[in-house]
Amino acid sequence: MKYSGRLRADPLVVLIILIGLGISYFNFKAKPVEEIKIATPTATVTAPPAANIAPLPPTVAAQGHLVFEKSFFDFGAVVEGEIIKHTFKFKNDGAGKVKIVKTETSCGCTTASAAIREYAAGEVSEFEVVIDTKDKKGIVVKTVTLALENNDVPAIELSLAMKLEPPPHPKIGTIRNINTEDACKTCHLESGVGQTGVFLYHRVCAQCHGKKGIGGFGRAFNDAKWQKVADSQINKVIHQGLPEKGMPSFVEGVKPPLTEEQIASLIEYIRGLKPR
Repeated sequence: MKYSGRLRADPLVVLIILIGLGISYFNFKAKPVEEIKIATPTATVTAPPAANIAPLPPTVAAQGHLVFEKSFFDFGAVVEGEIIKHTFKFKNDGAGKVKIVKTETSCGCTTASAAIREYAAGEVSEFEVVIDTKDKKGIVVKTVTLALENNDVPAIELSLAMKLEPPPHPKIGTIRNINTEDACKTCHLESGVGQTGVFLYHRVCAQCHGKKGIGGFGRAFNDAKWQKVADSQINKVIHQGLPEKGMPSFVEGVKPPLTEEQIASLIEYIRGLKPR
């Protein structure tokens, strides 16, 4: 009770306390609340491991495809010693370019010109083959092989065939010695070395007696009456000749002479000719 009475007794003290509380309250309201900043740590993002991706396959270049109109050509009958030519035409029918890198011929008498170069897809071209028939006889086949780059096949072979025949015989005005005259010796003697049968006939006989024995400056062999002549008589004429009729000897006094084997092959060929 004493305490209460004192409060009533000291109103000044109470007033001072109340004023102090009021000031404290207003100071608290007036002070701004400081912004609280929270530091957020920076997140470190780790990329997932790269997947195992197979590498792309290497790009394959498009191939070409050389196509020839004809890979074989037949010249037919050709006179011995002539220089003959043929042009092969072709096209690169593939999607890629093709290069002819090399040409090989079956012998030195054959050449293929202007073929070694590159040909674009769809390109049409041609090249010439030249053959020298000098010293060639009978049926002859020559080849040209092309080595190719970026083609569907690595090589292509081309072929050329011909049947070589002696040149036409010049007009005979007088009997001539085939063993001493160079022009006669070359055609009638030297060209027959190593030949037999039909090939030998066309080397040494056809110029006078005609192809297949049909006759010319000399008599025909396909005559039915003549076919009855004995083999021994034909052999004798070939050996000795018939000078009075322009038939030279092909054995006696002749170099190089026909052999017995060659003579037998001639008689066999003549007997096989179809009589008229």
